[in-house]
Amino acid sequence: MADLLVLQHQDDAPAGLLGGLLAARFGAGVRTVRVDAEPLPSGDDRPRAVVVLGADASAVDGGSAAWVGTEIAWIRRAAVIGVPVLGVCFGMQVLSAALGGRVHRMPAPQVGWIRTPSIDIQALPSGPWLSWHEDAVLPPPNARVLARDEFCVQAFAAGPHLGVQFHPEVTPAIVDDWIAADGRDLAARVYDPDELRAQTAEHAPAAAQAALRLFSRWLRSV
Repeated sequence: MADLLVLQHQDDAPAGLLGGLLAARFGAGVRTVRVDAEPLPSGDDRPRAVVVLGADASAVDGGSAAWVGTEIAWIRRAAVIGVPVLGVCFGMQVLSAALGGRVHRMPAPQVGWIRTPSIDIQALPSGPWLSWHEDAVLPPPNARVLARDEFCVQAFAAGPHLGVQFHPEVTPAIVDDWIAADGRDLAARVYDPDELRAQTAEHAPAAAQAALRLFSRWLRSV
């Protein structure tokens, strides 16, 4: 089993900025599993930590795809035996569901660059962060909310586990891929693609530094 397991769900949602940090820390000990296309490791395989990335899929009511429920159950078992989990966006929703929280559909998507009103600036820098989601969570029992805004809970911690609703891993290239996947007509109903690209170019350097601090803090617990 790898030291660190990355659960990826689609081609255009890779580990991004986090991938380089994990490679430097764990080297060949990082394994990526495409949950939408291959089975998760058996119960006998125990990584030192797990990262759950974003996805277009939904975890509302157990999941919009068959593999979502399987992944939630797998993360629940990993958490029970003490494997630290970092959940990013959809990954935060999977983590919340696995730990006894709830996932619900928002009245409208939240897409764009935000700053989180963090209650623990050491554990969670204020950003800037890219938000891109239409589901949100009610955190699991005994979780500590690290940030929330008028839309939703933006981050929580539960023991060694950390969930963030935004995307600290994104690069400008990933954002371009997501805009292209939406298509201009669909995107225009939620955000202005040209404005979002300009904001991404403006915020990317500071966001990368904030992401490094967030990821490094979590990895120290691993």
